[in-house]
Amino acid sequence: MSAPADLPLVLLSDRIGPLTGWETGIAERVGCRVEMRPLTTREDIARHAPGARVIILGAVEPFDAATLDRLDGLELIVRRGVGVDNVDVTAAAARGITVSNVPDATVEEVSDHALVLLTVLLRGVPAAHVAALAGQLAQARAAVDRSRPLSDCVLAVLGAGRIGRRLVAKAAGLFGEVLVVDPFVESVEGARVVGLAEALAGADAVSVHAPLTPATRNLLDAAALAAARPGLVVVNAARAEIVDEPALEHAVRAGRVAGVGLDVTAGVDRWRRVIAAGHPNVLLTAHTGGRGSVAQQSLRRRCAEQVVAFLRGEELDTVVSPRHSTG
Repeated sequence: MSAPADLPLVLLSDRIGPLTGWETGIAERVGCRVEMRPLTTREDIARHAPGARVIILGAVEPFDAATLDRLDGLELIVRRGVGVDNVDVTAAAARGITVSNVPDATVEEVSDHALVLLTVLLRGVPAAHVAALAGQLAQARAAVDRSRPLSDCVLAVLGAGRIGRRLVAKAAGLFGEVLVVDPFVESVEGARVVGLAEALAGADAVSVHAPLTPATRNLLDAAALAAARPGLVVVNAARAEIVDEPALEHAVRAGRVAGVGLDVTAGVDRWRRVIAAGHPNVLLTAHTGGRGSVAQQSLRRRCAEQVVAFLRGEELDTVVSPRHSTG
């Protein structure tokens, strides 16, 4: 039996996947309708979202000011994850819409994922794998012969949020030195805080964990990559737009960047061509860094708890304010 139409509507983006007990349990706990609809485009939102009191969304659904203007009655947006760059938090606040997120549910998974990419790329494993499959044993050995022990390598972590700090904690005992670049922090345990130029000049590998803001868009651009230590490994498990991928491709083809690990990318075809052109030390992982059996359940549970608390008039664990929406 369907819920009465006069009950509050909690709407989930269909990109999140099928409804589970965590989502349907919201209706049982607070008396509301819970539905899943397409919300990927502005047209989808205009068609399917009006009437919703609460919306749970992922990382790409575009909730800008113009879109929010169409959603009378919307009171809460829950971002199922950390970054809120697809939500105009300032516009939401001006319209009385609360924005919440789940900042800690995938910290272990993303930091693990980045560390795996860093270690296998520094070791030359992807290149050795491709050569071994082709029966090119000399090339496979050469790919690994160029590597150095992690204890001789310097890692630079861009961004000292929850994920960046957790990566530092895991990497501190493996790498010879860990550097952190973050203009908003003065110290991070297990690392030395430096500027971007110093980090790139001294690092063997860089891992991106900064939020996407106007200041971080194309943070790793052609000039930054040109100033980096030759043979750099670049890993991005944050947002694709933080890395200038055409510039990164050029640096790979020119031999200045030795390895690339992208959990997020602006385009797969670019890297398919790079690999085909003889640069196999590249890994793409299709934004799977935050996935895992524990993380997925935690994300669903935390989102459900936020919605239930809100509809009960209780204080939320996490509220994203305009001042903090970029960091």
